[in-house]
Amino acid sequence: MPSVFYAGAKKRKTRHFRPIFKMLPRESPQQQTEGGLLSLVDELLLSIIDQIDSRESLRNLAATCARLRSLTEPYIWRSLLVRKGDHAIDIVKALDSREARASYIHELSIRYQHGSGKGIDQLNHHIGLMDKLRHLTIESPCPNNTEWVRSDHFDDWTKINYTSLLEAAVYPPPGLPPVLPMLQSLALHGHGRDERKFVLGRTAVVFFHPTLRHLTLSCTNFDADITHADISPEKRKSTPLQSLTLIECNVNVQFLDVVLDLPKALKELYIGERLYVFKEHPSRDPKKRTSHPLFLTALARQADSLEKLTHVAGTFTHLLPTQIDDQASRSKLRSLKNLTFLEIGLESSLYSYLEQNDYPDSLKTLRINDAAVFQTLTDQTLVHHPGDVLKRCTDLVTRRTSHPFDLEVCFNDSAVEDQILSTIPHGRYAAILAALLGGSIRSPVYKLASALEARGGAHLRLFSQRFHSGKSYIPPYMYGEEVPSEVQFYDSDDFWRFSGRNFRAVDDDALKEELRGAGKEGFVCFACARRQRTCYNLGDGSACVVCESEGKECCYEGMAG
Repeated sequence: MPSVFYAGAKKRKTRHFRPIFKMLPRESPQQQTEGGLLSLVDELLLSIIDQIDSRESLRNLAATCARLRSLTEPYIWRSLLVRKGDHAIDIVKALDSREARASYIHELSIRYQHGSGKGIDQLNHHIGLMDKLRHLTIESPCPNNTEWVRSDHFDDWTKINYTSLLEAAVYPPPGLPPVLPMLQSLALHGHGRDERKFVLGRTAVVFFHPTLRHLTLSCTNFDADITHADISPEKRKSTPLQSLTLIECNVNVQFLDVVLDLPKALKELYIGERLYVFKEHPSRDPKKRTSHPLFLTALARQADSLEKLTHVAGTFTHLLPTQIDDQASRSKLRSLKNLTFLEIGLESSLYSYLEQNDYPDSLKTLRINDAAVFQTLTDQTLVHHPGDVLKRCTDLVTRRTSHPFDLEVCFNDSAVEDQILSTIPHGRYAAILAALLGGSIRSPVYKLASALEARGGAHLRLFSQRFHSGKSYIPPYMYGEEVPSEVQFYDSDDFWRFSGRNFRAVDDDALKEELRGAGKEGFVCFACARRQRTCYNLGDGSACVVCESEGKECCYEGMAG
């Protein structure tokens, strides 16, 4: 075949397909989500961020773009817990890189243990820059810990200079604004060097703080060189303090009298004097102790506002006799006209005033705490302890007072609850225990509950404290230590029931006579018959006491149950 490509012919141009690839720049995270999350206004984004509980999720969100970082960082920095010096150093570096972060911090907890304090002091400067800080906790190693129990030398004083910090908050240097201008709560467990490890001293300036509402101090000598003469008239009844808590403190009542002259309207006061370990004993000067009538004078300074009052007077070893003045002095507890809740130990001087029928008409609940008594119990007195406490309370209710109020008794140890509950009268042990106690171990409970019921329908509630881990601690409870839980095991609304077990068939003699007359006394469940034990039941087919306490099914022959 001849070629078509002759010399004079016009050649056809052929276009070959050649794909062209262009490298486009990668979209930024902001461009990728421009039509989604970032299309929302800041108000909606903040509402979303506010629902995020995970700090790690907040950090991941802040890493996506500058806009989300600016919105998220205030949430990341809002609350800080510092446990080690290395962590404090990292925080300082981050604050130095962006000064605005200091204003994001609303809550700061510094709670480090012995051996972890190196570097904590670097936070001192930056705490003063936290102008939005509302809640501050400072907790450092305690001189009462085992590391120093045999030595007077204490080299692990608090690395945060809280005294200078508080002075700069109340009395700032000329030309400078006060630090911590928004502080609302402070919990301080701090100690000075060596012989000053329990001295409050200049830290007492905290009681003049212009915004502080809640203050907790622990393990200190509650005393300072401040008198009424040092306070100007405009300072009296001026501070916003609403609650003051003293834990394991040696309390100078003369200083307390000055302090209670400062708040405008204190609502809650907890005074826990030294009950456990403390090398420095309280003063032996009776004029400085809460057993002095000045204690009532101090409390009366907040008579118009005080609603809750707790007083634990400390170990019996260092108690002084309660001093009661004339009739005017005895009426000062009654002057606390807004007091609705009063908790005291049996050792408290306030108990003596209660025995004089000195009660505020506003009182709704009286709670008795046996903490100080429990610390002095011996093997011989332990078995009588719950009954003795309840008998004293019964005497108080039936002979000493005329005002109806609910009564709560809190036992410091769950062994008391077990002692009351374990007495199901069968066998030799029950007879011996009944002889020791002079009757049923629960009879003082019934007697007290009946006395309260007769006094305007008031109620009795019993509690015990327990450590579920099996390891006990003493206050103040430091970071990582278990706080004991209070367990209610009796309420007189259900008169015969203790910890869920109905003891009426055991303790109600009237019921026994009724069952005997109705011919129902002889009913015995299969479980009790099999074990040849006395079967305490109500004669109506309900579980007997033993089966109920063991959580087992209870069946009777010839009865519906």
